[in-house]
Parts: sequence; structure tokens; C-alpha cells
Amino acid sequence: MAILLRTSMRPHLLYQNPSHLPALLLQLPPSCRSFHASPRPQYLDAAIGVAHSGLEAIHSTTGLPWAYTLPLAALAIRTTITLPISIYMRRGMQQQIELSPLLNAWRHVFRKKAMKEAMHTGPAAINRQVYKQMSAKRKELFRRWDCPRWRNFLGLVQLPFWLVMIETIRKMCGAHVGLLGMMAARISGGVEDAAATAAAAITSLPKEASLATEGALWFPDLLVPDPHLVLPFMLSGAILLNLSNALPSKNPAVWQKRLVRSLRIVALAIGPLTLQVPSAMLVYWISSSTLAYTQARLLDAFMPLKKLVEPCKPKMTTPPSQEL
Repeated sequence: MAILLRTSMRPHLLYQNPSHLPALLLQLPPSCRSFHASPRPQYLDAAIGVAHSGLEAIHSTTGLPWAYTLPLAALAIRTTITLPISIYMRRGMQQQIELSPLLNAWRHVFRKKAMKEAMHTGPAAINRQVYKQMSAKRKELFRRWDCPRWRNFLGLVQLPFWLVMIETIRKMCGAHVGLLGMMAARISGGVEDAAATAAAAITSLPKEASLATEGALWFPDLLVPDPHLVLPFMLSGAILLNLSNALPSKNPAVWQKRLVRSLRIVALAIGPLTLQVPSAMLVYWISSSTLAYTQARLLDAFMPLKKLVEPCKPKMTTPPSQEL
């Protein structure tokens, strides 16, 4: 609109010779700068390079075969990254449980106040008012006692580290398709097509030839899928083991039951979906899942969560007319 107004005020600009238009466009004021597309920084490649260097350092320092180096790398990540985060989360959850009696007392105060002020609006409006006041009070108390609710979701921080390690091992195996691509190829049967499509995405990370000879037990070659199909279903079992205590012990919500039920179905499907995944990736995945379960049990033993203190319920008295 501004261009149209300026053009109407200066009509001679409409009749410029077309040969002079480029020169006019190039005569920009000094404050104007031209921008051009630049390549995006390869953060993923840098992270994969760091992970590859770490795996090579563990392998060369310990002298262990890759079948034992991969679980050792999973243990190192769990010990140095995941365990401190889990301890920090657990302390916050313990503090939140300690504050539950105080929150229950405030709930009684807010409900009594809402029933006095908004009795005519009905129970739904009263419940909404109590919920709003309780949310604000919970946020205030958790902030005061340094246990905000966002600390309960810090476990998601480990997901990028796990994805980087899985992607690094995939490239070390020389696989041309990522983990999701392998699963999709298993469903559709198009392994060759998926490999050809993703071939251009391979970085310069070299293939680790020693993975072919440093397996263990029934999987001597870590570059190929498990010939006996044991590792994929071991992975399903390890994931199901982690989900065994996912629900709270008392009165789980309906959405919690549905979520855990859905995750168990996914865990059962992981086995058939990973039949074409190289054994090295499965060894690391199984090790990480097993260590996660062990870490959770250790936290339950050394940093247990107390049972929630339930609010007192008024004692029901029998009317005198019913006693006769």
C-alpha cells in the first residue's frame, strides 16, 4: 500500500525505461543490506563426531571387544549424565510429597471460601475456582521450596544423548538407513529403496570394520542383524521391564493407565520391527534399557518416595432416627 501511494504521488516512476530499472534497484541506501542463504551449521554431525571419538577412546583404552565396549559406553553415559539428573529429579519429587499435606490444607480453605462466595453458581464453577487457586498456590509453594514441577520432566534430557549414540553406532555399522527407516523398511519390505533414498545423507564417518569380528556369544558379527532373532526380543523384554513399575502404586489416573498400556504395546512391537537392525545397535539399546531399570531400582532403594498423606475424611455419624 505504501508503494502504491508513493507511485501515485510520483507518476513519472511508472514510465521509466525498463533498461534503467536494474540500476535503480541497485542504488540502495547504505543502511540496506542484502542477505543470502548460508549453509546451516551441522550440529548433529559435530555431536556424532564427539560420540564417535568417545567410543573409540573407550575401545582403545580398555582393549575390550565391541560387544563389551558398547555396554560400557552406555554405563558411562548413565553414570555421568543420566544419574545426576535422576537424583536431582528424585529430590524434587521427595520435596513435593513433603508439601502434599500443606496443599491438602489449602484445598480445604479454598473450597470453603469458594462455597461461601459462589454457592449460587453451582458445583462446576466452584470446582473451577478451587482448581485455579490450587494451581497458583502449588506453583508458589513449589517455587519457594525449590521443587518446581518442570523438574519432573528432566528425564527427557537423556533422549538426545541416546539418539546421538544410536546414530553414531548406525554410521559405524555402515547402515544407510536410520533406525526409523529400518523399522519402516521392515513393514514395507523396501530395504533397498530406503537405503538408496538415504544414501546421500551419509556423513564422512568411517565404517568400523572391527565390529564384524568383535561380537560375542551367538552374535559374532555386530554389523549384521542377529541371525537367531534373540536380540530384538531381548530388547522388547528390557523395555517391558522398565514399564513394570511405571504406574503409581495407588489410584493411578485413567490417562496414566492408557499411556502405560500404549507403551507396552509399542514395546511388544519393537521386537518384530528391529529384526533388520544391526546387532551393535541392539546391544547398546538393550544395555541402556537394562541400566535404566537398574538405576530406577537403586533410586527406589536409596532415595525412596514416601506415600502421599491422604487428607482426613469426616467421620460419618448415624442419625438417631436410624439407630432405633
